[in-house]
Amino acid sequence: MDQNEKNFVRVTVSGMARDPRDNAVVLLKSSEGEDVLPIWIGHAEGMAIDLSLKGEKFERPLTHDLLKSVIDSLGATVTRVAITELINNTFFARLYLQRGDDVIVIDARPSDSVALALKVDAPIFVARDVFMSHKRALETDSAPGSDPDDEIRRYLRDLDPGEF
Repeated sequence: MDQNEKNFVRVTVSGMARDPRDNAVVLLKSSEGEDVLPIWIGHAEGMAIDLSLKGEKFERPLTHDLLKSVIDSLGATVTRVAITELINNTFFARLYLQRGDDVIVIDARPSDSVALALKVDAPIFVARDVFMSHKRALETDSAPGSDPDDEIRRYLRDLDPGEF
């Protein structure tokens, strides 16, 4: 990233889940261990992320497809996305675009940032202090052949979005 790279944790999308209230939750897994950062997101963004994870496409362009097309048309590329802070139970993120020698930083919602990162295969980072303060360990007491989605559902059953 830059001289502050040590202040960020690289993450991947380990999956999508629904909490007991049917809210979409994206799980961001650290490259440094098994911990995940759950982020509650909107249904539309959850659907877009889920489709990307499954390698499927919607019949019409979604917002993230449109944003990718606009960025491409402007001759820019998404170099990374970063979830930078959590204020009053709301996560904040930034998109980093490169066009020639110019770096353009755009304020964005984490759900849109993650969906776009999946579309363009850009790395995703989370501020280390945010990740460390709000990470959760997934219990991996599963039996061979068990469904990983069931493990995630069990994990989310007792979580409350207000904790974040």
